[in-house]
Amino acid sequence: MTSPRQPGSAIGADLSWQRRRVFLVGLTAAAGWLDALAFLYLGKVFISFMSGNLLFVGIGAGNGDGGLVVRAGAVLAAFLAGTAVGARLTGSRLVPGAQSPLVRTLLIEASLLAAFAALWLATGDPAGQATPTLALLVVGAAAMGLQAAIALAFHLPNVATVAMTATLAQLGALVGWRGREGRAIVAKTPAASLMIPLCLAYLISAVVVAAVPETPAMAFGPLLLLPSAVALEALLTPHGRPGGLAAVRARS
Repeated sequence: MTSPRQPGSAIGADLSWQRRRVFLVGLTAAAGWLDALAFLYLGKVFISFMSGNLLFVGIGAGNGDGGLVVRAGAVLAAFLAGTAVGARLTGSRLVPGAQSPLVRTLLIEASLLAAFAALWLATGDPAGQATPTLALLVVGAAAMGLQAAIALAFHLPNVATVAMTATLAQLGALVGWRGREGRAIVAKTPAASLMIPLCLAYLISAVVVAAVPETPAMAFGPLLLLPSAVALEALLTPHGRPGGLAAVRARS
């Protein structure tokens, strides 16, 4: 029988999120930041929340709003492409003890977020400029697709770091499951101690973007959140027990 700590262990892989909470919260905060920027300044669509964009395609088609259809459709296509590339690079599961391509995928995401910020800075104010707006949406959505693939590789049920609907549903279900089936079912699902910070990170990012007057510097927020989350996670991880990206680098 394979030990949970050995490479290839499904249990070890499923529980790897327990040492990567700060990292996952940082990813979710970046998604919330991008969604708020897009909705406020890039034509009332989202960059990570794809359910909303499907809705916008339908609304645009029904109302004859071709611009909305193009913006939302372009985001959907870029997100799907980014997720496919991210899944190809990262794989379907982050296996403990095995060499992981997670860092490489994250570096590509960071490069796309840097391109997003640089393009926003070069544009100045993309609001009302169709071509720069579309380019920003596509680049940001591709980055979020990569991020979704990373989150899926953790095999956290209903926790994707790019949309909170499933996470909120899981959080509510935990209350009902615990009352019906006790602690046993709760132990098999992501803990509330992870899901609540994820929802708060998404919410707080939106509050900050909405509260601060628009400046090109705001576009650098998601790019700064990624290394900040990695550094904070490394700082909080007990000495001698590397977690998150520190563990990935140690195993690589």
